[in-house]
Amino acid sequence: MNNNQNNTSNMTEGELFEEIRALSFVKTELELYLDTHPDCAVALDYYRQTVAALKKYTEEYESKYSPICASGAGSDGKWSWINMPWPWQYGRGEVNTREGER
Repeated sequence: MNNNQNNTSNMTEGELFEEIRALSFVKTELELYLDTHPDCAVALDYYRQTVAALKKYTEEYESKYSPICASGAGSDGKWSWINMPWPWQYGRGEVNTREGER
């Protein structure tokens, strides 16, 4: 998680997506930790911060590029989820442009 990135508008698509992946990992780990340490106020506070940041980054990414998961599709009135390459294909170099096909 990159705490130095306060302004998501300066981030590239790849940087934004990597930040979302990192935040998602941290969120899951904190959930597991809180399952066994439910009274840890520090972890709970960090969890809330992580969830808020993840929401911010996800909304920014989806507004600029495409839905990250199916639940983010359809906001434009069309079901375009299947028209774009899957988000994980970009990081592996399977797609060179957003207009490319799977």
